[in-house]
Amino acid sequence: MQKKKNNMMMMDLREEKTLAQAVRRQDLTFPDVGGRQIMSALLREIDARKGLPNTSLLWKCLQRVANEARKRGLLINPNPYSRETYSSAVGNTSKMLPSSQGWEQTKGILSRELVDLRQNLARATLKTWNNSS
Repeated sequence: MQKKKNNMMMMDLREEKTLAQAVRRQDLTFPDVGGRQIMSALLREIDARKGLPNTSLLWKCLQRVANEARKRGLLINPNPYSRETYSSAVGNTSKMLPSSQGWEQTKGILSRELVDLRQNLARATLKTWNNSS
C-alpha cells in the first residue's frame, strides 16, 4: 500500500515538475500586457498557451505572485476612468491590471517564485524517491 502511494506521489511530482520546467519566460514589456488582467499577463509572461490547471503548483505560484504584487501596490484599478492605484485596498487580483511602474517588479517577484517552486519540487522528488527505495 505504501509503495503504491509513493508511486502516485512520484507521478504527481513528475507532472508538476514538467509544468514548472516547461515555463519559457518572454520578458514582455508593459505595452505587451498593459490591458490584461494580472493572471492573464503572468500566463502570457510564462508562455502558458494551453490551459494551465488551476490546481497545479505553477498556478498557485502565479497566484502568490499576483497577491504579492497587490500587497506591494504594483497593480491598478481596472476602471479605465479611475486609474489610481488602489491595489492595497482591494483583494480581487483576478480583475486587477499590472501598472506601468510595477510590471518590472512583478516580473522580479515571478522570477523568485519560479526558482522557489523548482527547488521545492526537486527536494520533494528526492525525498519521495528516497522514501520509496
